Amino acid sequence: MIDLTESMPAEVLERLHGAVRGLREVTAPAPAVPGDARGGPLRPDAPWWDPGADASVDPAHDHVLVDGREVRAGSRVVLRPGLRHTDAQDLFLAGRRAQVEAVLHDVDGGVHLAVTVDDDPGADIRREQGRYLYFQPDEIDVEAL
Repeated sequence: MIDLTESMPAEVLERLHGAVRGLREVTAPAPAVPGDARGGPLRPDAPWWDPGADASVDPAHDHVLVDGREVRAGSRVVLRPGLRHTDAQDLFLAGRRAQVEAVLHDVDGGVHLAVTVDDDPGADIRREQGRYLYFQPDEIDVEAL
């Protein structure tokens, strides 16, 4: 295809790059409207992806109630993967004891527990690197301990 363009007349080659068919006259500036009404993005007051921008969220100190008990970083739990959120790898962890490393809130309002499995020989390495397994509050059991 590229070889064919080398032998093409200049006027044909110019047509391959598109053309301006017509321009409309702009007579006034656009009215002041919210960003999404014009198709542009609305900008949040604080960036949602920056954990330091929202002081109300602190994964190391946040907690969630599970069966009326507070679960936070350091809590000991038993993993009970459910049918709704789980994948095949999570099923292998059913009944295993774990430690909650952080309670995380996502932008959609969901809560996730970052855990390390107690008898995992690489748990300290995972902890150092922040490579956790994630479960939802209804997938753990605090009572079983």
